Amino acid sequence: MKRRGTAGAYDLGMRKKGNPDDAVLLAQLDTTAERAGTWHRLLEVAREFAEVAQHPDDFRWHPAQQRPDGVMVTGYPLYGERVERAREALVGVGAVTPLYHWGSHRPPTVPDGGQLAPADAVRLATAVVRGERFCDGCIGSAVEDGTLRAVLSSLAAWYGEQRAQHVTVRPEA
Repeated sequence: MKRRGTAGAYDLGMRKKGNPDDAVLLAQLDTTAERAGTWHRLLEVAREFAEVAQHPDDFRWHPAQQRPDGVMVTGYPLYGERVERAREALVGVGAVTPLYHWGSHRPPTVPDGGQLAPADAVRLATAVVRGERFCDGCIGSAVEDGTLRAVLSSLAAWYGEQRAQHVTVRPEA
């Protein structure tokens, strides 16, 4: 996958012991033309979360059950379609990154008002999505407490600013 500035960002990120500075995290987001459709999907799902912070279909637990042979099967989260679209978009644009060692650093918290800095949104996206592999319900908690909404909102705003900076204005004839 082609990403803007990835090689240098990776080297710098590793020298900072897995918590690279904001510029490095933002430089590794994939804003190439090939990812425009993925960014569009992220913008779309960010709008959906802005309109309705939490929908009943977003997240529920499948209860623990005892099978007929006596074995207990633990409960597990079931995520709705829009949460899955959000997760896929975050992964697709590079917001879930190996540069940030989420297990070694405390992720930022969403401040009052819900406005995250874009690099903190990358840190949180990484911690939440990767965290799900080790702790069932991590994404569900992010839905419930507004973290996922804040991450999507921040990255959508950042991408909008990036696009605005690269718009060419045609001179009037």
